[in-house]
Amino acid sequence: MSGAWKILISDPLHPEAVAWLQRQPGASVVVRSEISPEDLLQTIADYDALIVRSRTKVTAGVIAAGRRLKVIGRAGTGLDNIDLEAAQRARITVLNAPGANANAVAELTLGLMIALARDLPQAMQAAKAGTKIKGYGSELMGKTLGVIGYGRIGRRVAHVALALDMRVLAYDILKPEPLEPGVELVSLAELCSRSDWVSLHIPLTPETRHFVSARLLEQFKVGAFLINTARAEIVDEEAVLEALQQGRLRGYATDVISENSALLGHPRVLVLPHIGASTEEAQRRAGMEIVERVWQALLDHQDL
Repeated sequence: MSGAWKILISDPLHPEAVAWLQRQPGASVVVRSEISPEDLLQTIADYDALIVRSRTKVTAGVIAAGRRLKVIGRAGTGLDNIDLEAAQRARITVLNAPGANANAVAELTLGLMIALARDLPQAMQAAKAGTKIKGYGSELMGKTLGVIGYGRIGRRVAHVALALDMRVLAYDILKPEPLEPGVELVSLAELCSRSDWVSLHIPLTPETRHFVSARLLEQFKVGAFLINTARAEIVDEEAVLEALQQGRLRGYATDVISENSALLGHPRVLVLPHIGASTEEAQRRAGMEIVERVWQALLDHQDL
């Protein structure tokens, strides 16, 4: 190829990953981590590759405007911010960094479980106010965790939960093998009816939107806890609110929530601002993995 490969990084990426990419011979790297959708649409025609995280929406319009685009890379797991059908029609390679954030999300999942089990937010508020907290909380040991989605993150959650002497059930439409020793693969209905805790680790697709519906929540064990570190839209938040009010759910913890959600401010809901993958280690792993994969894909195009 004559000239350089032009690569646009449109979301914040770990500095080591950016530096690695800039060192590659023939790479012309532009970092515009706060580029607006309008500017992206106007300038994407100049680039051979686009690297994003979750902020940038790679729409069909962006893909159509990217006449030189050969590769789109997502420094993370989910690809729901990229129009995959449009990319496929345009014969653009779409890559992600699966597994780079698995440990970070798994650790946060267990952290949310402990926070709910021990009423940590209420305990912290009581300590600051100098008041007493009612109740004693509960332990995870001996309880049953149901993992919905037994991919990289789900497996890691199961591994850590087993170390805490929890019983672990798993449900996945792909019937994964092999299972972690001690993990029992069951139907979705059985998982819901037997689990004291249910944790979601599935991607957002048209089929999984509102996967946790009022109908599914009716199958939950009374007094169960629900954890969502996947995507907000996987859960029907109105149904979760009703389940909390009815006492079917004892608590809900989520790293992702809809704007102006009715769950905000509920005393049995713990909300975080989408920090699951935001550890130093996970961001470095995701950044390095995606720049290496995108660069290799560009080199492969050069050989065609």
